[in-house]
Amino acid sequence: MQDKILKQSKELISREIKLCKTLRTMISRELEAIVLNADMDELFRILEQKDEIISQIQLLADGWKDIFNENSRAKLIDLYPNDHELSQLILESREIADSIIKAEDAAISELEKYQSDLRSQMVGRAHSRNAAASYARMGGSII
Repeated sequence: MQDKILKQSKELISREIKLCKTLRTMISRELEAIVLNADMDELFRILEQKDEIISQIQLLADGWKDIFNENSRAKLIDLYPNDHELSQLILESREIADSIIKAEDAAISELEKYQSDLRSQMVGRAHSRNAAASYARMGGSII
């Protein structure tokens, strides 16, 4: 029974790591779409893909409930303290999760900057239109 739990746990963590690495790549692409290309269509496609990956990660999280009670991986190290492969997988999983959080924070920050810049541009254009309309009402010509 414990060998089965160990095998299933390693498989789940490995799948989770793979999905998280894909998610991390998606966040990098998201930043590129925002910062380098200002391509909102591409950003929306990436966000849809990220949602799919996040859903898959959620399904994996549900898989832990099949193996353990709610506090799954916290007990894994206690169950298998001498399994080096398991320890490495858990460490890698934590590191990629931390990386995702930092990258996602950076992406949100860049998106907020982009949104602020876009608002400023829109306000500037509105002021220009208002100034041109006022000038035209006063009898001036716009060439």
